[in-house]
Amino acid sequence: MSVRFSDLAIDDEILMLRRVHVYACSSRELEPESEHGAELGKMLFHLYRQGVRSELALMQMLTAGEAPPAPEAG
Repeated sequence: MSVRFSDLAIDDEILMLRRVHVYACSSRELEPESEHGAELGKMLFHLYRQGVRSELALMQMLTAGEAPPAPEAG
C-alpha cells in the first residue's frame, strides 16, 4: 500500500487541528472530550472551513488573543 501526498497533507492538517483544540481547551481549563470542549472543537472546525488555516491565527481566535505557546523545535 502506497501513501499518497494528499494523505500526508490531510494527516498534517488533522494533527494541527488537534494541537489547536488541545491548546484552546487547556487555556480554558476544559477537557477536550467534555461538552464545552466539543463546542470549542465545532468553533475550530467552522473557522477552518471558513478558510482560517494558520495554526497561530486559530489559537488566537479560540483563546481571545491569548499568546499561544512557542512552537516546539523538532
